[in-house]
Amino acid sequence: MKTPNTGVLKRIFAALGDDISRKIYGHRLLFSLLEDKAAIQQMVHGLFPETEQTDSSKICCYGAGGGGVSFIQSGRKVPFIVDKYKTGDLCGIPVISLHDFLDLPDHKQYLLIVTVAREDVRCEIERELNQYGLQYILGCPGLQYFDLKELNLGNEYFVDAGALDGNTTKCFLSQVTAGHVYAFEPNPKQFERTRAALHTYPQVELLPYGLFDRNDVLRFDPMEGNAGSARCSESGSIQIEVRKLDDLLGSRKVTFLKMDIEGSELAALRGAERIIREQRPKLAICVYHKPEDLWEIPSLLLSYHPDYKLYLRHYSINETETILYAI
Repeated sequence: MKTPNTGVLKRIFAALGDDISRKIYGHRLLFSLLEDKAAIQQMVHGLFPETEQTDSSKICCYGAGGGGVSFIQSGRKVPFIVDKYKTGDLCGIPVISLHDFLDLPDHKQYLLIVTVAREDVRCEIERELNQYGLQYILGCPGLQYFDLKELNLGNEYFVDAGALDGNTTKCFLSQVTAGHVYAFEPNPKQFERTRAALHTYPQVELLPYGLFDRNDVLRFDPMEGNAGSARCSESGSIQIEVRKLDDLLGSRKVTFLKMDIEGSELAALRGAERIIREQRPKLAICVYHKPEDLWEIPSLLLSYHPDYKLYLRHYSINETETILYAI
């Protein structure tokens, strides 16, 4: 990994649009350069100021899955974990049922951190917690890719690079009064699932390509147990067609470009240079897949448009899901 020079970092810091972005960038920089996990813990804890004003013995998390593990490993101590379906223990912390939690005489004094990431399940949990009048905050807050107020969403022509299950496209369409989507999903098996999920949306064009800085066929390794993850690898078990966005869309309108493509974001942005320079779309780009993405991606975008204003937001309770917005 080539480390950034001071001038590059100063330029990026100067382009950051608010204090939240500067704090996230500082913590992530320590993590990228020094693998300082404490920096990520501080960043995550800083996203939940409510927990600093609550008796630490009255904080627990809801969800005994991967999110719960990440929350515990982040260093936050909790007396127990609540889960609707599981009991026992998680990383040495007792797991109790929601029913048993509601039987506690002081249950309404607790602040629950909801660590479930799946939006549909999380919405169901929120409805139930509201029904019982419980205090809670979301461990995965906000509408990822869409909650930055500076986006000022209107009638958008949206590129969804890494469409996966179609949920991001559906979420986008729910946020705008009118919109057209170019959705890209290159994994052949996943493509059919994506098509089934989006077939009732006439404003969506689904394309079976990955985005890159050249037109080619590349090998990718799917990551076991995660349908949304595949890394470029010469020994990969699947072949994927990749294209330059400039070549695929030509002069077609693009106003908002989102990328979550497992470490290929920098190459894909190079392949979209003309569209970005000429049309100046809003951007929401993942910058956590590779340590160097944290400076190489914003530096590239600023080379296309020096007056892009940059924002960072974080959407998980571990080191994943940090999004760079360019407006």
